[in-house]
Amino acid sequence: MILLIFTGTLSSQQQIQNPGFEEWEDVGLSKEEPTHWSSIKTSDNLSLNIHAPIVWDKSTDAHSGNYSLYLFNYYVSLINHVAAGTISNGRFHSDLDPELGYAFTDPNNPSYHGVLTSKPDSVVGWYKCNPAVGDFGTIKFLLHTGYAAIPGDESNYIAMAYQELPTVEVNTWTRFSIPFVYTSNATPEYFLCILTSGNGTQAIEGSTAYFDDLKFIYNPSSIGELKQNDFKVYTQNDILKVEIEDNSNDPAGFILVDLNGRIIYNASLETNTINEFSIS
Repeated sequence: MILLIFTGTLSSQQQIQNPGFEEWEDVGLSKEEPTHWSSIKTSDNLSLNIHAPIVWDKSTDAHSGNYSLYLFNYYVSLINHVAAGTISNGRFHSDLDPELGYAFTDPNNPSYHGVLTSKPDSVVGWYKCNPAVGDFGTIKFLLHTGYAAIPGDESNYIAMAYQELPTVEVNTWTRFSIPFVYTSNATPEYFLCILTSGNGTQAIEGSTAYFDDLKFIYNPSSIGELKQNDFKVYTQNDILKVEIEDNSNDPAGFILVDLNGRIIYNASLETNTINEFSIS
C-alpha cells in the first residue's frame, strides 16, 4: 500500500469534464455527441459537416457507470479516404484534403475548450480496442496557453501526453497511464484532448476503440505534501492511527492506494490529534 498524507484541498485539482461519457446531448445530428466533446460532424467547416461521417456512438459497454465512448473508422467515398473514429474536447477543422485537418482549442467558446490552470503529472483512463491489421488508436492530451491546434504551431504548447493503443485486439477493459512531458515552465490555461480508433490520416477501415473514466493525476507535493517529521502513522489492532502536528489549521487528509492505483481509503484528518480508522 501507498499512504499519501497531504494538506490543502483536493477540490483545487481540476479535472476533465464528462470524463466517463455519461452525459450526451442533441446537437442536431442523428447521433448525440458526448457533452463537452465534439466530432468531425460539428467542425468549423459548415459546408463539409453534412458530408462528414458519423464515427462515434454511445455504448452501454462501460468500465463504470452506464455508458462509454465507442469510436470506429469509416470509409468516405467522397474523398476516397478512411476517416478515423475521433472525438475531442476542442473543435475540429475539416478539409477535403485530410492532411489539412486539425483539432483546436477555441478560447472564445466554452463549448470547444477545457480550462486547466494546474499541472497534472499524468492522465489515466480505460480502453478496449480492436484495430485493423496495420492500424492503432491514439490518446493525445496537450496542455497549453491561448489558442492551440494539433497539429499546428507549437509556440503555446506546455506539455504533451501521448500514447498509441496496441496493434492487437484488447477485449477487456484495460487501464492506461500516460505521463505529461513538460517542455515549458509556463502555467497552462487550457487542455486539448483527441481520442481516436485509428492512426490519423493513415487510419484503416474497420478499427474500433472504447474509452471510459478519464482522469488527471497530480503529484501530492503540488497540494502541500507533509514531510515525514510532520506526522506519525502506525497500526494497532487493525486500527490505522494518523497524527499530524500542524498549527496552520489547513484542511488535511490522506489517501491509501494499492500498487495497482486503486484508492482503498480516502478521508479527511484533524490536526494536532490522533485520527483513528478501522482497516480490518
